[in-house]
Amino acid sequence: MNPGMADKAAARGTFIHNAVENYVRGLAVHPSDDLMPYWTGMPDKLDELLENGTILWSEKPYNQPQWSRYVGEDGVGRIHYYNENTGHGYAGCCDIIYRDGNGEVILGDFKTSVGPYSANFPKAKDNIPDHVRKALVSGVFKLKKTQLQLAAYSLAAETCLDLRVDKTQIIVSTPLPEYPVQVFTFSRAQLEKHMEQWLQVLRQFYDKLKD
Repeated sequence: MNPGMADKAAARGTFIHNAVENYVRGLAVHPSDDLMPYWTGMPDKLDELLENGTILWSEKPYNQPQWSRYVGEDGVGRIHYYNENTGHGYAGCCDIIYRDGNGEVILGDFKTSVGPYSANFPKAKDNIPDHVRKALVSGVFKLKKTQLQLAAYSLAAETCLDLRVDKTQIIVSTPLPEYPVQVFTFSRAQLEKHMEQWLQVLRQFYDKLKD
């Protein structure tokens, strides 16, 4: 393990979440020199994603007073899911829900990473450096993990906020010029598969508690 790496990752994550919150509210963002590479491409990407759209929910919700009951004293919004039949449940804080220019409701999650995320493993015939190959392999597992996280948030959002999530998105900022901001979008059909996978993980978790 690399000492301090977890702390640096946590600091990057805190920065990007706060920076996005400020940006969508029209507030200035002033990254430190070490964090600037993670922010450089984000404003343009946010403008692109939100063009002609409307933010419905953010980590510190606004514009939707009917959802104020889900906002804690710290200003952070937390939603929950509970199945009365199984007794399984959880709570969490999703980063953003917005209606895009086509009227579709999208639930998104912001990530920072020193390397790129990837939807597919690199092929053996791909002529890419070993360090990039390793980063892409790691990025596949990061993507799959976040897909389940988005599925969990989507179930909670549909339970608490009385809306239907049409798509999910993973928005990843890296310090690499060739991967400034990656956006991975998943359809409703894909989301429903991820929901099934997440509920299976949830069942396994509660089953272990019984042992």
